[in-house]
Amino acid sequence: MKLDVQASAPPKELLVLDSAKTENRIAEHPIWKAALDGTLPKARLKKLLLAFYPVVAGPGRYAFAAKVSQIDPQDGKELFLQLHESLKNPAADADAGWRKVLLALGATAPELNVEPSAEAADLVDVLREHGLRSGPVHAAVIAFMLEQHLPRLWGKLADALQKHHGVKASALEHLRFEAGRAAKVDKWVAHLVEKYVADADPYTTFEARRAAREALWAWTALTETN
Repeated sequence: MKLDVQASAPPKELLVLDSAKTENRIAEHPIWKAALDGTLPKARLKKLLLAFYPVVAGPGRYAFAAKVSQIDPQDGKELFLQLHESLKNPAADADAGWRKVLLALGATAPELNVEPSAEAADLVDVLREHGLRSGPVHAAVIAFMLEQHLPRLWGKLADALQKHHGVKASALEHLRFEAGRAAKVDKWVAHLVEKYVADADPYTTFEARRAAREALWAWTALTETN
């Protein structure tokens, strides 16, 4: 049974308001700001990226793609085409790419092979769960609030690693590849929001915004373990 929720604004306006809140802007978290401006000590930066390694590489990297089970077949086909296209480019290999980044920061093989932390597993589970079961509105809102910001975050991280830590360009190919996807990801997410969110009923919009807060909280919790 759905609760009687009264909309305070159209769904897209609510998303804009949500995205303007500092706590929802991942690159503005003090730890990520320090990582990007070069003030986070190298040891802590390595620890931060090692914590996120199971999310951005390995099976975790496909968590956002779980939405394919909820969006319509044509959009699902487009999502698979995006994944297939990226596989043609060696720079798109998240496993190899993030491994190069972390090795350049001094990570060891044992550090790269440790089990994901509870916080990392929780973030992947939250993303996958909402993608698989919550519905297309939820998946689109999470994409708007979190997924679409990652390409630019990784681009800024690449700049910081090169400028402040002397990481060579060859180790940053994957981050540069991701940064180059920013415009395409923006367009894709805008399509999802227009198609699935713009006309969503107030209760579904409320639930989807709550799902996005859950995803962002899981991201923040993982960030703050370091």
